Amino acid sequence: MRKLLRKKTYKLTNTFKTERRITIFQKLLLYIIILLGTSHISASYATAYSDTELTSVNNNNSSEISDSQDFSDRDEQVKLRSSYKKLPVNSVQKMSYTKILKAKECGFYGHSTIKHDYVLKEIHNEKVVIDHATGLMWHQSGSTQGMNWEKAHRWIERLNTKGYAGHHDWRLPTVEEAASLLEPEKAHFFLPYDADTAEYYKLSQSDHPQERNQSPLLKNKKGRFFDPVFDKTQGWIWTGDSYHRLDAAWRVDYFSGLVDWDVYYYIFYFVRPVRTLE
Repeated sequence: MRKLLRKKTYKLTNTFKTERRITIFQKLLLYIIILLGTSHISASYATAYSDTELTSVNNNNSSEISDSQDFSDRDEQVKLRSSYKKLPVNSVQKMSYTKILKAKECGFYGHSTIKHDYVLKEIHNEKVVIDHATGLMWHQSGSTQGMNWEKAHRWIERLNTKGYAGHHDWRLPTVEEAASLLEPEKAHFFLPYDADTAEYYKLSQSDHPQERNQSPLLKNKKGRFFDPVFDKTQGWIWTGDSYHRLDAAWRVDYFSGLVDWDVYYYIFYFVRPVRTLE
């Protein structure tokens, strides 16, 4: 009986040991599988994180590149000549940022191609117009009466002595600066888009009052070829540039969109001062 019991006990013990060994082996195998799986998951996560981070960096770089491209695509500030010269007609007809509609022996009819960015401001209760497109500050109005070229210079001197809008470096504009204000069509009243400024000028100078009065281009004689941000009074102005022959200077006519020269002593032209922004 004891022998039989010992045999059963031995068998049970061996069976338990075998099952235990199997269980331990299974556990080890399970641990290995878990470790391998965890390692794979970690590697996959790290790769995914790395890809995400790289994507994020690339997106950031793309954003920076895009901003840079946007900046480079923006219109750069237009730099116009600010020093005076003695100019022949052909030089004036070759000015940059200008579209000539009709050339003349003494100048041309046309307008500026600059996309202006005007801001009207008051400094010490005195009005100025800042053009961010050209880096210029304009007197919003100017002289209230016409004068000859020499008096125009003296008018500027008095303006600087006074220190208009807190500045003492006002000057007559160059012909390039003055012409930059020319708009392609009347800014203060309706003008047909395809109207020729030369035709307008011809009508305005007509010796036949009936012809002038009946023209749809001349219904409002206060029209100007410049932006309404400026005062209307200064319909034609002197520039600081001289004509290379005779005693004459260049002027701009905002009634008709005409750029030409006239002799110094003519008293019909106004002053619209300008200065370069610092």
